[in-house]
Amino acid sequence: MVRYTLFAAALALAACATPQDSASNSASPAGRDCFNSNSVSGYSYIDNQHVGINVGANRRYVLTTMFNARDLDWTQAIALRSSNGWVCTGNGVGVEVIGGDPRRTYPITAITRAADEAPNAEQGS
Repeated sequence: MVRYTLFAAALALAACATPQDSASNSASPAGRDCFNSNSVSGYSYIDNQHVGINVGANRRYVLTTMFNARDLDWTQAIALRSSNGWVCTGNGVGVEVIGGDPRRTYPITAITRAADEAPNAEQGS
């Protein structure tokens, strides 16, 4: 009977720990400029080491890679992958742009928020 009680207690503890661990891996890091990698709605070529991405309707980011982004086949599906599902500004460790045929992987070295376009100050002139 003691064995069954110990087994049941261990099973209960394991069940309690699992949801907390998976929840912490799926939550955005607090206080950081982050987005879920599945939220990317578009990609654009900026220059050889920079790829622009759109997140939602009005958020833009710039991804920096050490590889030539021009070599990425823009006619094929492109995806953004991260080790935990979240992409945050700063160091790009664990983030990759993937695409092309044959498939190529472009490790990201830095992620920055794109500068917003300045409003047109000369409207109506």
